Amino acid sequence: MKTLIVLFSRLPFSALHLISDFGFLLLYFGIGYRKKVVRENLARSFPEKSEAERLLIEKQFFRNFADILIETIKTFTITEAELRARIEFKTPEVARELWEKRVNVAGISSHLANWELLAQSLSLEFNHLCFGVFKPLSSPAMNEAVVVSRQRFGIRMIPMKAVRRAIREDHGRPYLLGLLSDQAPHDYEKAFEVEFLNQKTFVVPGPGILTIQENLTPIWGWMRRTGRSRFEWGVEVLSFDPPAGGFTDEQRVQILRISKAHKISESDAGRALALILNYSKRLEAQIKMAPQDWLWSHRRWKSRASSTR
Repeated sequence: MKTLIVLFSRLPFSALHLISDFGFLLLYFGIGYRKKVVRENLARSFPEKSEAERLLIEKQFFRNFADILIETIKTFTITEAELRARIEFKTPEVARELWEKRVNVAGISSHLANWELLAQSLSLEFNHLCFGVFKPLSSPAMNEAVVVSRQRFGIRMIPMKAVRRAIREDHGRPYLLGLLSDQAPHDYEKAFEVEFLNQKTFVVPGPGILTIQENLTPIWGWMRRTGRSRFEWGVEVLSFDPPAGGFTDEQRVQILRISKAHKISESDAGRALALILNYSKRLEAQIKMAPQDWLWSHRRWKSRASSTR
């Protein structure tokens, strides 16, 4: 399997795009891969849009999803020059300032555009030692192949269970910890709850809690598709400022729950919640700007019961 993927990855983008075109037809019209999930997610997130408007986003998403698959295959052999030519970093001044301050950074991002290419680009634009947190695959051989591919340009991949041990070592220079934060949580009692895309949404607690406990400077990393396998991305420093007017009574209850669940002070729980609210606000704005770029096939809004299965 690994050999076959590497062989495919050596094809030029023009050939890979032809494969992607066929893949879109197969995924959307043939298999109908998670079409029901995508349709439900779009209906819940954009109730103000017409059915025709949501159908257009749905088709655009599946076209992008097919491209994501072939772009991810390409990461196995893409050259640095080709990567830089296809992905434009829009905020080098922010990366430079963070390096000059010598702070450790939590890079909080999501499944926008192509997160695999973003991971590879991270260490090309930041002087920090870059870590990427991942959940190991069930196949040891494929897991090793994917990790090697992701690490080709300098980022170091660390499994979720080893994060704290890895970042607490003396690395001799500041680090950036890359975290994806738009998955559905496994334990809702320990998760944050925000209003996101017109619905109550539970958010994985790790990025917020880690940022507070390890005294990291949080940044929001966005990415946007600008053409066929062409992107732009950038970062923005996030604040710990609570919402204008302060926390609601419901949010104060949540802060107490988070404080007890994670054995942290109420003050730290409040700062962590504020951070997640600020991150979620920016992610929502980015999704609304280019809805087809987000991973709608993910079962993001599972019920509490289904999350424990």
